[in-house]
Amino acid sequence: MSHPPRRHTDPNALEHLVARWRQAGDHYAHGLLHQPIPTDPEARSRAVELLLNLGAWPQARALVLSWLLEWLANLPERGKPDPQPSEALWRCLADVCERSQDGQLLELFWQGLEQLRPQAAPAGVLPLVGVPILNGEEHLHNLLASLDVPIDVLAIVDQSGGRNDPQALQLRHTLRKMEREGMPGIGQIRVARPFANAGVAAAWNQILLSFPQAAMALIVNHDVVFPPGLLAEVVAQLNPDQPQYLALFPGDRAFSAFVLTALAWDAVGRFDERYYPAYCEDLDYRDRLLATPSVQRLNGSFAHGRMLAQNPLQSRTLAADPGLAQQNKRSFQLNRLWYFFRRRGPGSAWLASGLWRQRWLGEWE
Repeated sequence: MSHPPRRHTDPNALEHLVARWRQAGDHYAHGLLHQPIPTDPEARSRAVELLLNLGAWPQARALVLSWLLEWLANLPERGKPDPQPSEALWRCLADVCERSQDGQLLELFWQGLEQLRPQAAPAGVLPLVGVPILNGEEHLHNLLASLDVPIDVLAIVDQSGGRNDPQALQLRHTLRKMEREGMPGIGQIRVARPFANAGVAAAWNQILLSFPQAAMALIVNHDVVFPPGLLAEVVAQLNPDQPQYLALFPGDRAFSAFVLTALAWDAVGRFDERYYPAYCEDLDYRDRLLATPSVQRLNGSFAHGRMLAQNPLQSRTLAADPGLAQQNKRSFQLNRLWYFFRRRGPGSAWLASGLWRQRWLGEWE
């Protein structure tokens, strides 16, 4: 039985002990790897753990590498991989990388996830429609009445939290009733209630991040209405298997109603919540779309004229509340300064890609 070295152990003797330990580890690792590789994920993970405990890092890496390549080769064309073997592999991959600082294995894993594709939506269906609202309940009713295609999830972000004026109280009452009673043609209505106005970018992010199972999302202002039949044409234009963006308005109104596939916001990243509570977040995202050549920016001219005719007025959120309009004079200037800084200063660095995949795979169900 071996004993730990004493305080004054000869360095040569210590080196000899380390060499013997490594030799023993290599011996047992060699024998382990020459046994049939188990197919059960937990048995595999125990083998990797044993190799790591023996100090046989190269052998543990080789076992995890072959497992990772096998897992990537068997990823389903659509939908999530089987969670149980995935969890075991991810745990072993993290253990190996933690001990060895192996960047190549990490690169292989994250690049391999690029083959993931969202679940297919039924033809002619909008998987997700997202609507932030602060005031103007009457406009929301007009918007909902104009939705003339089937919708899986209608996600509304109620930004009136923290306010107790009659308009805000009535809006919250209406949204609770909508959640409870539902609407024809809509699978489910979900309402998010931040403590206060979290800002447009935060609302858009909450919508996208909360429903990563949606292959694409229509994000629309609460005061927009759609001409009859237009949404069916929009759905027909999009291919959720591709990273695509489609603006239903031209020019500076492009982000009043737009569609993003999951693969598009996975490539570009989330909206920058530093633009608070509104304005310039659209310019920032436009810049990042242009800087991401993998995203296909579809031609929405088939919709622009009809949308402008149906919506001659721009956003009516500020017009409905002079107090908000006054506050916007200050916040808008701060947002402009952040926009210029993001474009030209050190804040321009942005880790964008991979967010959809990470959120989709890691969500708690």
